[in-house]
Amino acid sequence: MARSADGLLSQIEDGALDSSTPLADTLRKCVALGGQAGSAELRDWARRELDGYGPQDELPDYRTVGAIIAIDGATMTAVITGQQIAHSALPEFAQPHIKEEVELRYGVAQLEHMVKSEKGGNIKLQHPGMPDVARVMNSDAPYGNSISSVYWSVSANSVLGVLDRTRTALVSLVAEMRAAGVHGQDLPSPQAAAQAVNVVLHNAKRSVINVSSAHATGAGSATAHGAVDQSGATNSSRVPSWVRGPWGFAVGAATIVAGVAGVATWQGWNPF
Repeated sequence: MARSADGLLSQIEDGALDSSTPLADTLRKCVALGGQAGSAELRDWARRELDGYGPQDELPDYRTVGAIIAIDGATMTAVITGQQIAHSALPEFAQPHIKEEVELRYGVAQLEHMVKSEKGGNIKLQHPGMPDVARVMNSDAPYGNSISSVYWSVSANSVLGVLDRTRTALVSLVAEMRAAGVHGQDLPSPQAAAQAVNVVLHNAKRSVINVSSAHATGAGSATAHGAVDQSGATNSSRVPSWVRGPWGFAVGAATIVAGVAGVATWQGWNPF
C-alpha cells in the first residue's frame, strides 16, 4: 500500500461517524479515495450515491422502500387529496409494474432536500407512466368523478432511513479495509477496496488474503481477512406504449414534495 498525506480513509471514517457532516462531502472523499487506490468499484458506488442511479444501474437493496399508491381527484361534491387505493384497483396492465414500493434512484443531496422540505410528512413521487394510468382510470370512472393524478406517497422517515443506510455503508467499508490491513494513512490496494465493496454491498463471504504494503521506512507484507465476491452479481390500444416496451423503474424527474393528508372522503364512490 502507498501512503497518502491527507489520510483520506481516516477522513471518510470521521465524516461517516459524525451525523452533522454532510453525507455528500464524505462520499466525494470516497470517490477521491477510489481514484487514488485504483478501485473502480469504490468510486463507482460513491459516484452513484452522489449523482443518482441510472435506469440500467444495479440498485442496492436499501434503496427500495415501501410506499402507498395514492390519487388526487374530485367527485360531484368533494375534492380528494391523498386518497390511498389498493394495488388491485390499478388497471390490469399497470399492476405488474406499479407496486407498493418505490426505487429511490436520486442522489443523496436530493434525498436530503426532500426530507428537510417535508419536515417529517409524506413525499409524493411520480413515475412518467402514471399519467397514462390516470387517463385509463378516468375512462372507466362514473360521470362526475375524475382522477387528476396517481402517485406514490413515501414516508419521509423511509427516505431518512435510506440516507442512514448509506452512512452506515461508508462506516462498514472503512471497517472492512481496516480489517484487511489498511492502517494509519495507508491507501488500500485495489484488491482490498474491491473486496470491501463486495462484502458490504454484495454480501460476499470473507476469506484470508495477503496484503502487501509499502511504508516510508520500507516494505512488508501481512495476512489479513478480506472478502471474495461470491454473490454471482456482475455488476391493446388502451395499453400505453411504455407497458409494451422496457419498463424503466427510474422515478420521474418531476418530484413533488408535499404532505398528502386526505382532506375529504370518497362518499361511497368506487372508480374501479
